Amino acid sequence: MRLLITGASGFIGSHLVSVASKQGWDIVSFSRSGIKPEGASKAFAWSFGQKVPINAFEGVNYAIHLAHDFSGEKGAQETIISTYEMALLLNSSGVQRQIFVSSYSAGNHSSSLYGKTKFQLEKFLSKLPNITIVRPGLVMGGGGLYGRICHWSKVLPIIPLPDGGKGMIPVIEVGKLCVLLLEILRQQSPPLEANLFESELISLRQLIIEFSAKGGKHPLIVPIPSNFLMFVLKITSFFHIRLPINEDNLKGFIKNQTANHTRTQL
Repeated sequence: MRLLITGASGFIGSHLVSVASKQGWDIVSFSRSGIKPEGASKAFAWSFGQKVPINAFEGVNYAIHLAHDFSGEKGAQETIISTYEMALLLNSSGVQRQIFVSSYSAGNHSSSLYGKTKFQLEKFLSKLPNITIVRPGLVMGGGGLYGRICHWSKVLPIIPLPDGGKGMIPVIEVGKLCVLLLEILRQQSPPLEANLFESELISLRQLIIEFSAKGGKHPLIVPIPSNFLMFVLKITSFFHIRLPINEDNLKGFIKNQTANHTRTQL
């Protein structure tokens, strides 16, 4: 079983390569660097807007789309166009099943650029055959947004949280997500959509308290009104000051509180 993974060098992608290779999958890696990750049999340098390397699809039976360009509006448009084109090419080459990894932020409630981009792609890709759209919750592990939050939880004695961090978050551990993605590919009749997260939601405040406690830390959590924090993040973005979250992250977090995704039991 040959599996093509785009964004294979990213947080989820690198874990997926490792988990899939241990399960016996033959991995074709697509990443900007083209460096072959441990566990992959082939690796290609590719990024949005570029042509697919010749023979990259040879023998590929399955594909998982993880790549995303976070560089603003232009990156969002390139993500939409290139991902859709890649899905069409894979279909025409005879790939049996594809998975597009979307986001809990995607839907009619989307307000962040990230959520809107994912939702736009969902609408395009859902019209193609043999594609499953997966919406994971916040992916827990050593990278991504969760990784950034955890890093600052370890180093800051005081942590400001929007509205005290009372908002509830759907979460899933990165290793479990990878196992479930591969399980979907193996199913005889996989779902067209799957919302993957734990049965119980957790508040942002509790998430940070639990993580900090594991490292022997007990930071002071300071409630900050969401509107004020949004203003602060706009200012820091203007001056290119890097923080654990940005304005787009906060927009998605606030709107996600009204989302009504039903957890998929595989």
